[in-house]
Amino acid sequence: MLSTRGESYAKAGLANGYLGPPKTPFDKDTKQGVVSFNNAENFLMHDVMLQYIRKKVASDVDGTSLTYHEGPFGSRRLRAAMANHITTYFHPATPISPDHIVFANGVTSLNALCALSLTDPNDGILLGQPIYGSFNGDLRVPSSCQLIYTPFHGADPFSPDAVSRYEETFLQARDETGVTIRALLICNPHNPLGRCYPRETLEALLQFCQKYQIHLISDEVYALSVYGDDDSTSGFVSVLSIDPVPLGVDPALIHVLYGMSKDFAASGLRLGCLISRNERFLQAVLSMSVATAVLEDRGFVESFLQKSRRLLRSQRDLAARTLDEAGIPYSQGAIAGFFLWIDLSKCLDKAVVSSQGGWAAELDLSRRLQQIGVQMSTGYAYHNEVPGWFRVIFSLEEESLKEGLSR
Repeated sequence: MLSTRGESYAKAGLANGYLGPPKTPFDKDTKQGVVSFNNAENFLMHDVMLQYIRKKVASDVDGTSLTYHEGPFGSRRLRAAMANHITTYFHPATPISPDHIVFANGVTSLNALCALSLTDPNDGILLGQPIYGSFNGDLRVPSSCQLIYTPFHGADPFSPDAVSRYEETFLQARDETGVTIRALLICNPHNPLGRCYPRETLEALLQFCQKYQIHLISDEVYALSVYGDDDSTSGFVSVLSIDPVPLGVDPALIHVLYGMSKDFAASGLRLGCLISRNERFLQAVLSMSVATAVLEDRGFVESFLQKSRRLLRSQRDLAARTLDEAGIPYSQGAIAGFFLWIDLSKCLDKAVVSSQGGWAAELDLSRRLQQIGVQMSTGYAYHNEVPGWFRVIFSLEEESLKEGLSR
C-alpha cells in the first residue's frame, strides 16, 4: 500500500528509538531508573528557558503569528531577529539580511531539504569519521543519496592537512565507483568530538569545494555552546565569518544550518534555519513566534549563554575527572557541545570479538550497559573507524550525571 519511497522510510525505522514502552528515567531521590546519555540536549538550562517563555512570550503573540501572510518560511520579524543574532555572535564577513534566512521545523528537516535540493538519487554527500549518526536518516533516506565517509587514519581531522583525506575519498568515489559528490557536510562545532574547526582549515575546505564545484554545508547548531576557559565563544569560527571572495570561492556554494535546539535548550520547539546567499536554495516550511521573542531580547540571550557556558564547563570537568579516575580514555580537545567521545574498547568481550568481530562486541557492550541502566550512542552509530567508542552526554542534572558515570 506504500510507494517505494514510503517503504524505504518504513524499513529505516528512524523513530524506533522514541517508540515502544517508555523507560523510567532516573530519579535522584530513589536512585532508580535509566540514566540516558542518548540525546544531546542542554538539560542544565531547561528551567531558565521555560521560565522566560512563561513570563515573556505569551504576551508577545498576536494574530499575525498564526498566519501565512509573510510566507511559510518564517515571519519577517523572526528572520530579522535571527539575522541580528547571527551578526552579533557569528561575526559574518558580509552582512546577513532576513532575505538570507529561512526557517523550518528543525535542523533535521533542513538536512533533508539540503539532500533533496542538492542531490539526485545515488549522488553523494561527503562526510568525515566519526560524525553525527542521524545524518543517515536525515539525508540518505528522504533523498536516496549516498553518504561517503572519509577516514583520517589517525591524522587530525581539524587540520588543513585533513583536506587531502577528503580529496582522496572524493576522487575514489568519483573514479572507482562513479559517484557524483555534490556537497561536503561538516559539524562545526563537531558532534561527537566537541572540537571547532580553525579558520585555516575552513578556508582550505572552502577552496576544496570550489575546486570541484561542490557545496559546503556547515552545521553550526552548537555554535554558542562553547565552554572554553574564558567563558566565551573563543575557539569557534563560523564559516560565515570568512570572506570567500579573496579565496576565489563562490558564495553560492556556502550554506550554514543553525537552530534553537542546542544553544537555547529548546529541542522540542523544532526551530531550525538555513543561512545562504543562494536564492534558489532558500526554501523551508514553518516557524513559531517563541524564537522571535527570545532572539530580540539581547540582554536575556547574553545572560542565558553566559550561564549555559559556565554550567557546561562545570559538568564537562566533572565528567572528565570521573573518567580520568576510572582510567577511561576519551578524545581530547573538546570545547563545545554536550558530549565526550569515550573509548571503552578495553571493555569489549574478547570472545565476542574473536567469534563475531569488533562491531558485534560493541553492540554486546551497549546491551550490557543498558542492563545496568545506562544508555549511550555507539561508535557504529557515528560511523567511527574502529569499534569500542561511545558518546556520553554531560549536560545532565548533576545527580543524574554522577549516577550514570558511576554505573
